[in-house]
Amino acid sequence: MATKAKKKVRKKKNSLLMIAVSFAIFLILSVIGGYFALLYAGDRMIAENEQKLKDLKAEPTVIYDKNGDEMTSLIREKNRHYKPINEMPKVLIDAFLTVEDQRFYEHKGIDMIRIGGAIVNDIKKGSLAEGGSTITQQLARTVFLTMDQTFWRKTKEMSIAIGLERRYSKDQILEMYLNRVYLGEGEFGVEDAANFYLGKSVSDPKFNAADAATLAAIPKSPTYYSPFNYPDRAKERRDTILRLMMEEGILTQEQKEQAQAQPLPTEPTETAGASLKKGYRAYFDQMVDEAEARYGVTEEELYRGGWEVYTTFDPKIQDAMVDQYANAKNFPKDGAKRGVESAMIVVDAKNGGIAGMVGGRNYAAKGFNYATDMQRQPGSSFKPLAVYAPAIDSDSRWESNSSLSNKKQSFNGYEPRNYNNKYSETVSMNRALIDSLNVPAVWLLNEIGVSTGIDYLKKFGIELAPEDRNLAIALGGLSKGTSPLKMAQAYTAFVNGGVMSEAHSISKITNKSVGVERVYEVKQTEVLKPQSAWEVHSMLERAVQEGTGKAARISGRHVAGKTGTTQSIAGGSDVNKDAWFVGYTPEYVGAVWMGFDPEDKQHLMRQGSSLTAQMFSKVLAEGLKGVKSTDFVKPGGVQEEQKQEETQPPLQLAADMTLDNGKLKAVLSWIGGSPEYTYDVYRVLPNGERQLIASGMKETVFVDVLDTTTPYKYVVVPRNEDGEEEAPSNVAEISTTQLENLLNAGEDAGNYEGDNSVPAEEGDGNPEEDQPSDNGNSENSGQGENPSNGQGQGNPGNQGNPSNPADPSLPPPDIANPGAGQSNPPSQGIELPPPPPDQDSQNPGVNGTNG
Repeated sequence: MATKAKKKVRKKKNSLLMIAVSFAIFLILSVIGGYFALLYAGDRMIAENEQKLKDLKAEPTVIYDKNGDEMTSLIREKNRHYKPINEMPKVLIDAFLTVEDQRFYEHKGIDMIRIGGAIVNDIKKGSLAEGGSTITQQLARTVFLTMDQTFWRKTKEMSIAIGLERRYSKDQILEMYLNRVYLGEGEFGVEDAANFYLGKSVSDPKFNAADAATLAAIPKSPTYYSPFNYPDRAKERRDTILRLMMEEGILTQEQKEQAQAQPLPTEPTETAGASLKKGYRAYFDQMVDEAEARYGVTEEELYRGGWEVYTTFDPKIQDAMVDQYANAKNFPKDGAKRGVESAMIVVDAKNGGIAGMVGGRNYAAKGFNYATDMQRQPGSSFKPLAVYAPAIDSDSRWESNSSLSNKKQSFNGYEPRNYNNKYSETVSMNRALIDSLNVPAVWLLNEIGVSTGIDYLKKFGIELAPEDRNLAIALGGLSKGTSPLKMAQAYTAFVNGGVMSEAHSISKITNKSVGVERVYEVKQTEVLKPQSAWEVHSMLERAVQEGTGKAARISGRHVAGKTGTTQSIAGGSDVNKDAWFVGYTPEYVGAVWMGFDPEDKQHLMRQGSSLTAQMFSKVLAEGLKGVKSTDFVKPGGVQEEQKQEETQPPLQLAADMTLDNGKLKAVLSWIGGSPEYTYDVYRVLPNGERQLIASGMKETVFVDVLDTTTPYKYVVVPRNEDGEEEAPSNVAEISTTQLENLLNAGEDAGNYEGDNSVPAEEGDGNPEEDQPSDNGNSENSGQGENPSNGQGQGNPGNQGNPSNPADPSLPPPDIANPGAGQSNPPSQGIELPPPPPDQDSQNPGVNGTNG
């Protein structure tokens, strides 16, 4: 029995051994077969495409605008200067080998050590990164393979690399690589790149280690390590390569230090890349970035040719931007060392296609784009997104004629103020938005809850920082801010019945030679109910017709939108840090921003959003010439509700005395009335007689130059459209408080020029320059933000003094320093309120504070 059992066990072991040996033989044969299959596949691909190694000629990549016309082409036929390896300096070859492939002369096309490390990194990152490739593999990939990032592509790359190593010498492979490596800005090969970046040939006797390392630093990421666009990054990588060269014994310590001390080149010595019209570069760079981020087509692949890119670019809009941005009169005065920065973006109102953009007044290729990358506080242009739309959409009790509190009050220590320092018991939502009043916006956000506003902002595509969970977001008081791109994208919801369209620049990208066609699928998000979107839109349209956005009006076209400003930290209350206008026509949505970057005492912007509104008006008026004017289309199913008409409150007049250039002046301002009214201004003499000093005024501010020290009283009489007199204002006596403050501060504090000047919107500090433009707007387009604001009873002169004692007619901006007892200012210098203790159930108490 025991013998039989032993035989059975021995037989089983032999069987297992045979299976193991057979499997091992199978594996060996599979590996050998796979290896020869790789060799065969690689040799076959090389044989079929060997001409590609000798000539990179290809059809140019063509970029088309929205009309199907060519915007530009990226012509890449072959190297302008092919450089044999025996004419390349050793230091250049050493620099590339050091950073790209240290074992180049040891491996047979594949470096298994690097491949293993790359696979580990891919697994860790969950991606298909291109790490681990040898120079031979890089040559195989760029010459023979398409853009798909798959493991199969990697396999083909390896098989071609093995085939190249069998067919060509190491020096031949290195020569082909160094003449084909992409070095940014449409430059292929080290010789072309050396001429472009360094202004010299690689065989120039002055070509040195620093030059070699500068070029070798670029291929890893041609945009990120560009010495022109990101010199700090480029220098750091260049210096790292020089250190590695020293560690490899290629350079001495002294040579390394000398090379690291050499400055980087600062500007190109010749034109490269795409041939673009002036002012088109920001859009082009955005398109190139989007091609890679959304479609996986890199800049290098675009420049190698064969692609057709169909964009949403509108040359008429872009040309209009370029024209207006070239006119310095469209901007505030320059500071001591630089001018005000500005950006603008225009997107298709229906589908979000980017029609044009200005990335900055002096945008540099691949540089910082103020239209897309900037984060600045948006001021009152944020109110429709953070407050009014969320309120109307989330709760049926809120609509455009709802009464909001307009009392001067504190919200858990946060005390917002209206730009005109005028207050009342209540004001309609419509009037609060039209006149850009701050207190009602904060009060309403407090009613609906900060969390509700934040939830809607997320829907609008605007992410806030955790520290932004407070009531200041009602006025655009963000710790970081947002960009013109994000604001324009969000406002598309008001044109599209509550549906927001994602901003994009490419509608289709194709490459017939590799069989690629990718079409953009319009991404739209329902943010608001159609009824809510139309209600907010109607208020925004009135804001342009009769409110703070008058300067954005375009003759013969329908326009809606909202202004916004934020107060300077470096200057006084008559200085603005940011000025915005975000608005739209039925065709396009546009966002404009202006401001110093950075702001300091030598760079202060004394004008506000009247200039940004005018820029919008001028660009869209010019860009839409020849396009038939249309009206906004009401969303299907939306019913116009019969709403109670707003009653016109009595006219409220305030009079303050100031001093300018040795002359006493009475600054009169009034609220109430109708946008259709004109105004007659009277002095009331000591005997009670009225003396007419101005008639037919549309403005709501008047400056009376006093010829005596007589303390006149004043009254304003409104007239309706038929010229009939309406109820006069109160009789206002001059307040001398402002004059006393001015005299205490010194005459130099005043900066008010000329009689009958019109104060500009939300903090414009130079009324003289905020005059109507000649772009076809109505005659009062440049008046700025001081329309009648429909507030209630009360003497506005007793509601609190303006923050600028030198000139009570100059309003503070949306976001001002709230004062003592508030939270510490964030990085941008704007003091924000502390978050309310209970975001969702905060109702003002009897005394106007949170209970």
